[in-house]
Amino acid sequence: MSKLKFVLFIILLVATSYVLMGCDRVNNMNRSMDTMLGGDYRVKVLGEDEPYVVFNGKITSVPDKGYYVFYPMIDGEKRLVQSPIQITTIIKLD
Repeated sequence: MSKLKFVLFIILLVATSYVLMGCDRVNNMNRSMDTMLGGDYRVKVLGEDEPYVVFNGKITSVPDKGYYVFYPMIDGEKRLVQSPIQITTIIKLD
């Protein structure tokens, strides 16, 4: 019976630690290594009509501030775009 109590205590401890950390903190930790280098990407941002296209470039995450930074071609020239991590979908085209 004491073995069962120990297992339940460990499960409760792990569950409590996840609750205390919070979802946003876990999301930021997961995104901290999310930098994509080189290649072609289609970037869809919720609320935007057309997706952005990044050719032979990179998309960098800034998890502390909660956004991606990338340089798509807009009107024939590369322009800086920042989009919130939570509403952005990145698709590799290669």
